[in-house]
Amino acid sequence: MKTLLIYPPFRINAGMGKVMCSPPLSLMNLAGASPDSDIEILDLNVDHSYGIDKMEKKIRKFDLVGMSCMTNMYRIVLNICKIAKRNDVPTLIGGFHPTLDKHIIEDYDCIDMIVRGEGEETFKELMDGKPKEEILGLSYKNNGRIHNNPDRPFIRDLDDLPYPKKDLIDYDPYHYLWVPADVVETSRGCPFDCNFCCVTQFYQRKYRMKSPYRVIRDLYQVPESQNLVFFVDDNFTLDSKRIIKICKLIQQSHLNSRLRFVCQSRVDDVANHPEMVKEMKKAGFICFFMGFESFRQNSLNTMNKQYKLNKVKKAIRICHQNDIMIFGSFIIGNIGETKEDVRFNIEMMSKLKLDFMMTNPLTAFPGTPLYYEALENGWVDKEFRFEDWDFGPMVKTPDLSKDDIQELLDESYESFYTNPRWLVLDKIKGIKSLFSKNAGWVSKQMMSFFSNGISKFMMNL
Repeated sequence: MKTLLIYPPFRINAGMGKVMCSPPLSLMNLAGASPDSDIEILDLNVDHSYGIDKMEKKIRKFDLVGMSCMTNMYRIVLNICKIAKRNDVPTLIGGFHPTLDKHIIEDYDCIDMIVRGEGEETFKELMDGKPKEEILGLSYKNNGRIHNNPDRPFIRDLDDLPYPKKDLIDYDPYHYLWVPADVVETSRGCPFDCNFCCVTQFYQRKYRMKSPYRVIRDLYQVPESQNLVFFVDDNFTLDSKRIIKICKLIQQSHLNSRLRFVCQSRVDDVANHPEMVKEMKKAGFICFFMGFESFRQNSLNTMNKQYKLNKVKKAIRICHQNDIMIFGSFIIGNIGETKEDVRFNIEMMSKLKLDFMMTNPLTAFPGTPLYYEALENGWVDKEFRFEDWDFGPMVKTPDLSKDDIQELLDESYESFYTNPRWLVLDKIKGIKSLFSKNAGWVSKQMMSFFSNGISKFMMNL
């Protein structure tokens, strides 16, 4: 079976592609699980040449089209599925959105199959020709009837996962902070229960980790052309002893002589374990992506973030002491926040000397507690459908309209990225010094970012 795996455009904060653009790890994992299959990967985030006609000609060459589908990709996924069906090519979608809303297969004739949950084993069995009715985690159509097979248990030991097929993509377009980058996964899931987060629903609050030795083997798979690794784990630093072990192995293997590292971390993980952060700095970590979401305790409580606000300044101080950059993520439109509260958050982003930030509108992803709360309270329009979403604010709150939220989103980027402190940020100037081999390239990309105008950057976010 000749299979085309497509990674649709990641539409929310599309302008962040000027700062970071990651390889489609989920698709490379599927290909790695079925190494003998005839698979091609198409990442529409880096190949912008595909209109309807070109996509149609492409799809005709394949026996199956499969796609990752996050909620902000759903509309585009449906459009591609419709193109495939016009050409009698079966369609398969997987990922967060179809897993949390499997009934979409009933609504659209263009969706033939859904892989629910972790996809590696389900996809492999499908590629191997196993009868569909025997494949756990698969939803499919047969003679007009829809079959939802039993759920597939989560993979017990992540060390057993095959390596992703990295030879199926061209790494040239992929970068983080203007540095050639790759992505590595060392754990799955999260034991916390933030009310807006679909990760918790997808993994059912189960958290599993690869062993430190397997992590090192994964790092050896990073192409020589790439100088930075972004650990995509939703909570990389959850187990501080494991992270310290990984960092010591990185140093012993001298991987930090050619690689630098970025990860996602919780605020309290950093605040509670300064010794871990110190070891991470020694191993080559240069930036933490942290979901602050708000600087108001009431908002953190409503979101069920499960940490106190006093941890924020401590975490930021520890990062600064170790020369680790902070990329902060925030939600605009938290329940209970007024315009004044949001503007306080925006002001604090600069006062606390975050190095980068991104803001997102409050979004009620399917299956989350926030989704059901928003429906019950009328915060989401009754006629709202994810397939019609224009990627703007979808939730209004008792204090903020959707127009208010959009205005504050625009204001947040303008305020932060035109702040004189950020424009002369010494850490940004120092990025290229960390990568002497690529200093010229990094410098060129940074200058292009500024010369093209930060306003353009903000308009595309």
